[in-house]
Amino acid sequence: MPPSRALTIATLAALAAVSSALTTGCDSRKRADEAAAKPAAASAAPAASTGAPQARRAAAPPGDDRFATQIAANLSRVPDPAIQLPEGGGAGAELDNATFRDRTMAFVRQVMAGGDKVTCDLSLSSNRPFRAVVMGFQEGKQIARGDASDAGLCVALKGAARRALAAAGGARDALDGARLVVELPDHHQSMVESVEGKGKAVELTHGLVPVRFLDKALLAKRIEDGKGYLLRVIDPQHKGVHKYYHAPSDRFEDELHTIYTASTALTLLKLHAYKPDDRLLRLATEAAGFMMAMQSREVRDRTAGGFFYAFDLERKRPERRLVVGTASKTIFTLLELHGLTKEKKYLESAVMAADWLIEMQRPDGSVRSALSGQEGGAWKVQGKESTLYTGQVLSALSRTYRATSNKKYLDAAAQTADFVLARIAKKGCFLGDDYRKPNPISSSWAVQSLLDFAKASGDPRAEQAVFRCADDLVKRQWRRPEDAYRYGRWQRSLSSSGTGWLAEVMSEVYHHCRQKGMDGCERYKDAVVAAIRLLLQYTYGPENSFVVKNPRASAGGVFWSVRDRYVRTDSVCHAMNAYLNMMGELGDGPLLTLPERPLAERMALAGEATGAASAELSEEDGEEDDEAAAGQSGPKGEDPDD
Repeated sequence: MPPSRALTIATLAALAAVSSALTTGCDSRKRADEAAAKPAAASAAPAASTGAPQARRAAAPPGDDRFATQIAANLSRVPDPAIQLPEGGGAGAELDNATFRDRTMAFVRQVMAGGDKVTCDLSLSSNRPFRAVVMGFQEGKQIARGDASDAGLCVALKGAARRALAAAGGARDALDGARLVVELPDHHQSMVESVEGKGKAVELTHGLVPVRFLDKALLAKRIEDGKGYLLRVIDPQHKGVHKYYHAPSDRFEDELHTIYTASTALTLLKLHAYKPDDRLLRLATEAAGFMMAMQSREVRDRTAGGFFYAFDLERKRPERRLVVGTASKTIFTLLELHGLTKEKKYLESAVMAADWLIEMQRPDGSVRSALSGQEGGAWKVQGKESTLYTGQVLSALSRTYRATSNKKYLDAAAQTADFVLARIAKKGCFLGDDYRKPNPISSSWAVQSLLDFAKASGDPRAEQAVFRCADDLVKRQWRRPEDAYRYGRWQRSLSSSGTGWLAEVMSEVYHHCRQKGMDGCERYKDAVVAAIRLLLQYTYGPENSFVVKNPRASAGGVFWSVRDRYVRTDSVCHAMNAYLNMMGELGDGPLLTLPERPLAERMALAGEATGAASAELSEEDGEEDDEAAAGQSGPKGEDPDD
């Protein structure tokens, strides 16, 4: 990776060459050593996978020579036009960012169009040579790349454009149907061709199209897009929901997951409350039918009430794995459905699941994570303690008590609440567990679960801990306005799912703060708004869909991270829940604006502000280490929302 560690599209594309074209799935049923033994050529094929794409830890190669043979064979066929300046010699470093991007992209297209002469109005000066990278993307695949360097920006861009065209075959129209990406990696400038037309460009930062302006109208549009995505992720036959959509290859995994079905149904109910739609209610009830069909009824082996983790579409059977998080979040949805429809079957299923959760509690209030089916029919207890699972169980038991008024669920919840409060008293609000180091996702589950318990019990200790720990999380949020890449993110929460969940929790804390008539509630609202801006940056739309095969199918999907462009369903659900929780609290004016730095300062032209530009892009705050610490890509059934 370059010394600045900037996550450019060029860097990501080079990583993709090593690791299966940006995002390639791996079969979740395969052993890790079997996957590692696959030849590299095999792993480069599009994935018809069942599980999540694996996190790619390979370093970017120093160069990307995938297109070297094509360039060598075809470069002589590509016209080499003479560069001429416009009258007046160009505007120089006085250009603003938007004009510079448009002129750059227009010049690259002009070179590719052929001809004897091209006009370049980009006469910038710099103490370092310009290195230009031009790439072409079509249906989610990179089909061309050209690199060139020169003291003159126009010469470097021309060389890179000619080589990119040669990489695509050399014909003048070879890249006519492609979206172009142009980068000046040594000068911190990156852009992608706009969908508005050839020769127009929008900003890229660390491989993302940044959201620099947020208002209620944009959020309303994204709510509609997200609704459309969730409707597409539901299996039409079984009514369950896929966990992963592999956007670059336009494929779903071949499993349906109970917990993601529950999360999707819950968001559909929120959407129904936002804008009543009988279709949404019908789909939520159909999803509940899938969920209840996945519930164990076996009393003899003491699994009755638990929900099987996933349904294998190839084998046509559930996976013999019962996870407390799956049962807990399914309870959330069943209780909401019962409250809305008054149908007893939803409450009965939720109560049976709550009884199973009590069976999974230890005497100290901690929770056993899961039961795994073994050969011969026996069940093995997974005993590791997870703050996420413990919090989910505490929330589920607290909500079950509020729905039933049965004190046994409040007593069981109190046991686990005491366990969580004791841990906070000993370790503070920033928590980890047996799976992961301290991180904001685990910490936020402590906040949400204690909030649910406080609502059920009125325990002042729990409520005080909620606000103390929520304040701790607010302080950990990245809020430097000059950094559009990270603004609104929490350190050690690198995934969109994590940011969405934190936004959802903070929105719940904000509402509780308002209901209690407390002062200072706006700090939670501000944290949610900042997180929403970041989530929109990770949402597939027209401008950033150049890396996906089917832009319509991916629209509204919230992709996992810069390096991993698949969509995980809970990323969409959490984001949507946060949006819907806040829509009624937002005004009609601008909610957040992040202005770009001036072009000369940003590019460190003529030696200006070099230190500042380098510092902005090199400070990754331990990003790669944080990813492992936060358990962002853990084993199946052990990731942040399972």
